[in-house]
Amino acid sequence: MKLASQKRLSLGVVCFITAFGLAAFITDQNLLLVWVIGIALGFVLYRSGICFASAFRDIFLFRDFSMARVVIIFTTVSFVGIGIMQVYAVTRGLPVTGRIYPVGFHSAVGGVLFGFGMVLAGGCASGTLQRIGEGFILFWAVVLGIVAGSVLGVYHFSWWANSFFSVDAVFIPDLIGWIPSLILTLALLGGLYMITVTVEKRKNNNKDLAAKEVDSNG
Repeated sequence: MKLASQKRLSLGVVCFITAFGLAAFITDQNLLLVWVIGIALGFVLYRSGICFASAFRDIFLFRDFSMARVVIIFTTVSFVGIGIMQVYAVTRGLPVTGRIYPVGFHSAVGGVLFGFGMVLAGGCASGTLQRIGEGFILFWAVVLGIVAGSVLGVYHFSWWANSFFSVDAVFIPDLIGWIPSLILTLALLGGLYMITVTVEKRKNNNKDLAAKEVDSNG
């Protein structure tokens, strides 16, 4: 009986998503592409389990760098795609996509609050949506907290930006050019990846040595 109800619920969800896509296509054909991308991203998140909260938390709690490497690869792929779009826009005389805001005290406060929130909640925004898709009802409260915090942040943003110091935004391609910027960023990401591999390999070697010592003493 429980399995049958789960199948009916799954079928209902599929029908709802399909109907939503058809409605989007009827309203605006461009929305169909957005719908397809959303479905694809949801599938990738579900199958990969990518979570920024786990990537940072596991480093300090478990000395596990596997999710950190996944996030680095994810960031690298995203960077390459965005970089291609930006270079294409520049070569065609189009406005460069993306916005760069000044960094200040408000950025640090927001980062600390978001970090505490995602660790206590057990997931970042993408991880929370993934858990909801898996049927975890508790994460609906996390989504409500994200929405409430975002609304409050937008409402008070001007006060934070005007009341504390900030540093003007720096767009690296304006300083050293597009190609050097791409190479520099890829080098930094590659360096971070190699650091995680080296640290984890050293940890595993220490475990192996400790195990051998225990065996020899035993």
